[in-house]
Amino acid sequence: MFNNILLSFDGSEHAMNAARLAAQLALQQEHPFLWVVCVVEDIPDLLQEPYQSKLIAAQSSKGEALIDAATQIVGNQVEVKRQLLFGDPAECIINVAENRSCDLIVMGTRGLGPLRGLLLGSKAQKVVSLTKCPVLLTK
Repeated sequence: MFNNILLSFDGSEHAMNAARLAAQLALQQEHPFLWVVCVVEDIPDLLQEPYQSKLIAAQSSKGEALIDAATQIVGNQVEVKRQLLFGDPAECIINVAENRSCDLIVMGTRGLGPLRGLLLGSKAQKVVSLTKCPVLLTK
């Protein structure tokens, strides 16, 4: 049913739970495929070189480390594709889900953003509201 799953991962406790759940769901499928998507903060256009390049490298390194952590949680029984993006997390998640024809988005209800104390994170709420595919949220 859900052969092409997108896991949104930001390193939060809820994202770790989402990674475990996405792995369980994928393992129940005949031909599972899991996209691990990490979206890092966009780099301001006003930043000049060499600072812009240094910040891009730092953000990329942080994002790759998060994807590595998610991949370890998922394990090696599921085919995993990695996607590191810069920009608005909700918009990037929605775009990847649409472009990759994902059957399901799995993500935590709250991430590491500044408003993490809210009942339902603003990113999760935006994804649920705007995406065309099912979204499974976990705490």
